[in-house]
Amino acid sequence: MRQLRYFTVLADELHFRRAAERLNITQAPLSVAIQRLEAEIGGQLFHRTQRRVALTEVGQVFREHAKATLERLDRGLAEVREIASGHAGRLQIGFTSASSLLSFFPEIISAFRRRYSAVDVTLREISSSAQLIALRNREIDIGIVRGHKIVSPSDISLARLLRDPLMAAMRHDHEFASRESLTLADLRGTPLIFYPAKSGVGIYEHFIRACERRGFTPEIVQEASEASTMVGLAGTGLGIAIVPAELRCIHVPNVVFRPIDDDDAVTELVLACRAGEQSALVAQFRHLVQVALVARPEAATTAATGGPIDTTPAKEQIGYN
Repeated sequence: MRQLRYFTVLADELHFRRAAERLNITQAPLSVAIQRLEAEIGGQLFHRTQRRVALTEVGQVFREHAKATLERLDRGLAEVREIASGHAGRLQIGFTSASSLLSFFPEIISAFRRRYSAVDVTLREISSSAQLIALRNREIDIGIVRGHKIVSPSDISLARLLRDPLMAAMRHDHEFASRESLTLADLRGTPLIFYPAKSGVGIYEHFIRACERRGFTPEIVQEASEASTMVGLAGTGLGIAIVPAELRCIHVPNVVFRPIDDDDAVTELVLACRAGEQSALVAQFRHLVQVALVARPEAATTAATGGPIDTTPAKEQIGYN
């Protein structure tokens, strides 16, 4: 590359002294570099006399190739520097279907796109458990997963985003609709609408176990993978849908939401990435998420339950299907 740069400058100047001054070197190393380049090519690049320097036919052809090569190199270096600094490249983000309905999700994705417009952001809807596999396989760079009692596997770093209590969505004329809140014990014998066991949603086992600790197995009469479908089915009177509180933004006619007042009736939204991840883009996204969450009204609760986002593995257990 140094020989190509020396050659192109000399081809522009056609004068060894002026070319050496532009390159901030003496004439001797310039002459040696050109001689070595000519020896490698197997042809003379310049006609040299005491009065003038001129390109040979070989030199004229080589000049075009040399300039094109250097321009491609410069563009490539600029692109790589942008990627290394976190201002360009590709970022693949996994998310659960319900995550896209949360208020913070479109806000953070939109903010990231605005700030890093040169980054190609790819969004993939994928279950919580499948996101961990996708992270290991480098199919995604960041995952937004849902679970409870968080701990990361050794190769995955997890950081809490939101603590999201469970709520009961029901038809407005349901017998529990007149109450301000419910408990898990109230759900004994009540027809429920919930996620399938195989859906890969992290709250399934946690909810079942929470009910069993109260001496009953929940009566799930209808399963649905999509939270919006669950809320819609609740509006038919089929049963009570159990969903994360953040999803009360789903507006369905004749459906009301009631909180469940139990400490363990809660789920957590978690940011996942590979442990020891070196990508500047991942670091930029995590930082932007942290800033956005601090600005939210519930930031104090989130901080108290989840702490700041960092790259170290969490120390509790996460329940995935």
